[in-house]
Amino acid sequence: MKEIKPGELRNLLLEVAFKGGLPMMVWGAPGIGKSQIVRDTAAEFGLSMLDLRLNYYEESDLLGIPVKSEHGMEFVKYSQLPMSGNGVWFLDELTHARTSLQGLVFQLIQDNAIESYSVPDGWRHFVAASNLASHRSISNPMPSGLQSRFTGGHYLLVPDLEDWTSWATTHGVDSRLISFINYMEKMDRKPWLFRMEGNEPILTPRNWSIGVNFAISSLRGKNLENAIMGMVGEENGIELLQYLQASTDMPDLGSILNGDISWFKSPHDPSRYYLLISSLAKEACINPQNLDRVLKIVLHLSNEYAAQAFSLIARTVPRERLLESRFLSANLERFREILGEVDVRF
Repeated sequence: MKEIKPGELRNLLLEVAFKGGLPMMVWGAPGIGKSQIVRDTAAEFGLSMLDLRLNYYEESDLLGIPVKSEHGMEFVKYSQLPMSGNGVWFLDELTHARTSLQGLVFQLIQDNAIESYSVPDGWRHFVAASNLASHRSISNPMPSGLQSRFTGGHYLLVPDLEDWTSWATTHGVDSRLISFINYMEKMDRKPWLFRMEGNEPILTPRNWSIGVNFAISSLRGKNLENAIMGMVGEENGIELLQYLQASTDMPDLGSILNGDISWFKSPHDPSRYYLLISSLAKEACINPQNLDRVLKIVLHLSNEYAAQAFSLIARTVPRERLLESRFLSANLERFREILGEVDVRF
């Protein structure tokens, strides 16, 4: 099975499942963003998404409920089955579904129909997802016939720090949390974005971007401490809380953007640079009018941190906006020199 990163999955969904119309099967551990990637990519392509968590469904949900009528026995269909428009079927937790329900999915993909129900032309896009048996989730064997119907391929999604950082920067994740995960991935031997202990995921992108992000943004004092430790464990939580405390010593970003560069005149702990980089990238995304000022500040960083900052900005700010930057145009060779071997296209 081919291992792919989130960015690679997005590209394959666009080209294979949505444009090519070939069914795709995505495997991966819980909490790594399978459904989020499908949802975001479908929206980008202008498709609605019917999200069916098949472990909660019965055969009658797809076949319909038999009722007597003046015409004999008829099946009342599930009201959410699409009848018009354009969209993608997201068949989640496929191997959690009982074998008989998987048989109906086979018919759906093979015939674009289930009994009397016919899938509209604009909805003939199918993406399924599930966990592997090794992830210690409930799993039923997938019939070989159904496996072979995923002509768009079977893929194993693996978390990727760079892809997650780009996504988190543009989706409302606190910049302190983004910088913390990047800092710990760099400084610690253990992985922090996604970590398995035995066969169980302990830290996941979903944990960080939903639960921990909420705690950081909404809670204070003992509630914040308890919530974070409950979400990621005591040892991991202590590391994050100490990092958040350190972030209070950072200079005001507005002052830096307005020309106060005194902070750069003395050395700082690496964690402070990670905090600044995440804040600069988020500022460039949400306030495009400040892009030139952000890029000017980037040049005050050492080449290592400047390359990290600019590569993140280039991944999260629309390319056309970068190309409109007068400061970037005037200092293009300097940025190329900083990037060195870093693969950034702009």
